[in-house]
Amino acid sequence: MIELFFIFNLLFNSYFISFVFLSLLFYLYLTSTFNYWSVRGISYKKPTIIVGNFFDSLLFRKSLPEVMEEMYNWFDSPFFGVFRVRTPILIIRDPELIKSVLVKDFKYFVNRGIPTNSQDPLSCHLFNLEGYKWRNLRSKLTPVFTAGKIKKMVILLQECSGIFEKLINEASISNAPVDVRELAVNFMIDVIGSCAFGIQINALTEKESEFHRAARKISKPGFKSQLWRMLRTSIPQVYKFLGTQITDPNVTKFFQDVVKQMVALRESDDSQQRRNDFMDLLVELKCKNQSNRHSDQDNIELDENMIAAQAYVFFVAGYETSSNTIAFCLYELGINIEIQKKVKAEIALVMQKHKELTYESIQKMTYLEKVILETLRKYPPGAMISRKCEETYEIPGTILRIPAGMRVMIPVYGIHHDPNYYPEPDKFNPDRFDDNNIQNSYTFLPFGEGPRGCIGMRFAMLSMKFGLISFLKNHRVELSDKTTNPIKFSVRSMVTTSENGLWLNIHRDN
Repeated sequence: MIELFFIFNLLFNSYFISFVFLSLLFYLYLTSTFNYWSVRGISYKKPTIIVGNFFDSLLFRKSLPEVMEEMYNWFDSPFFGVFRVRTPILIIRDPELIKSVLVKDFKYFVNRGIPTNSQDPLSCHLFNLEGYKWRNLRSKLTPVFTAGKIKKMVILLQECSGIFEKLINEASISNAPVDVRELAVNFMIDVIGSCAFGIQINALTEKESEFHRAARKISKPGFKSQLWRMLRTSIPQVYKFLGTQITDPNVTKFFQDVVKQMVALRESDDSQQRRNDFMDLLVELKCKNQSNRHSDQDNIELDENMIAAQAYVFFVAGYETSSNTIAFCLYELGINIEIQKKVKAEIALVMQKHKELTYESIQKMTYLEKVILETLRKYPPGAMISRKCEETYEIPGTILRIPAGMRVMIPVYGIHHDPNYYPEPDKFNPDRFDDNNIQNSYTFLPFGEGPRGCIGMRFAMLSMKFGLISFLKNHRVELSDKTTNPIKFSVRSMVTTSENGLWLNIHRDN
């Protein structure tokens, strides 16, 4: 009995010692980088083990806009250091340095550093692609977003707007609060379906369409996928090794099936099916890719999975960011009634002169554009911009060298709310954009900047203008008892969006 007790005690002590030893090794591994900034004399905030400086966002206690604004205000210096898990990251907040990273010295920061893997096929889209694949695909997709191409989409936008106006009118008759974000989501889904893919989705009238269900899953991801989305840039090796699939499998299958059907249709001999839209361009690139496999320069491996990934990112980026901007804009107009009256008067004046909405007539609505720009300033769709340094880079005017592989982060939301650039930053003031220099100062970054800026910026602006004109042409909005004021941002979304929708009262003009 004594011998058994002795053996058990020995085993217990051995396991306990091993556990302590392994725990110590794990602790040392997690904290081994925590002196990175101090030895270089760079300002930094003391990190917490496991989460670094991103405790609130990794545990979904605060939204990304809130976290970015807090970080931005930690130090009043051009740049400073933080940690994500155990990985050092450089936060840059000086406009000239931002210009260097995004434009002047772009060759050092060409990639976002977001890993992809074959088990998550929809992750291999233009936003995430790197190197020659990104350059090739970007250059080939750019022609679809020229002003000339977008002008041809106006008739499709007019059709979507006509349906949208009817629903807005029905909502005004009900006298009940309306979630304008949900209305805007449905409008943008229809717009993207029609203008990009040649599909009549009917999201405005069919609330349970497949695209509508996919949009809900995308905008409200599960805890696991959202956590991996945040962690994959900190521990990319684990993300790739495990073959983690961040995108909902049902969403992946849906886009793959839709694209497979559309590619087969577009590749058929029926020329009536060609619309010279986004999907036609992708199919054309696929065919060229198959006939140029010998050329590394032209080969971008555009198979059906790659096409599905591009369709996915265009859908997600288009509907979510634009619909949120429309909703935030209406919310601000519901608060600032005088601004609403002014923009409505401009719409009425232009409509009286031009009779219908055209590409040219919409360009005359300069105050409407300033209202949208101020909305994008106050509620930038992306709260931050991230880049990965590809080669050792010495920050101009300093001795600090950023090593290859390090990420730099630009806290867009913090910059957009800095009183040094925007006096009274919480005030909604479209007249700020009377000064055209704002958009060239690298303190206004809703679409990013430089070669990796938003490829669909023109399309997004035109779509948002159509959506807002549909609301404001014959109706006005005001806050309701159901409006959350101030807005509570979603803690799980990677884009700036409200937690509980944006509920407003809609009234038809007398």
